[in-house]
Amino acid sequence: IVILSSSAGTAKEAVNSLRDEGKKVGLIKLRVFRPFPGEMIAEALKNVKTISVMDKADSFSGMGGPLYSDIKNALYEGKERPAIINYIYGLGGRDIKVEDFKDIFNDMLNGTDEKNTYRYIGVRDKRLMK
Repeated sequence: IVILSSSAGTAKEAVNSLRDEGKKVGLIKLRVFRPFPGEMIAEALKNVKTISVMDKADSFSGMGGPLYSDIKNALYEGKERPAIINYIYGLGGRDIKVEDFKDIFNDMLNGTDEKNTYRYIGVRDKRLMK
């Protein structure tokens, strides 16, 4: 998972729990968004099969949140292109829970539907969820 903000602490709890179960999961918390550390991100993610990028904002383009767009662009030049899923969360001030992150990790570990790369989590309208 790639994430910004204090939600990374909640995600880290899920990472620790799943690693205790023997699962290979990880987390990158970006501390700065601009200037975007594209080369460092590409290097850190070069051997990863699936990435979930967490955004607390949606974009007008319908092509993913701002962090998702930059992560995808950073990986564009690489030889291997992992599956990248964008999760939009926290809309309306809703919290994201450790269980939510565990569900995201388990989706990635069980294989992902690459056609559905834009997902909402924690919204009331279930039609928006994956």
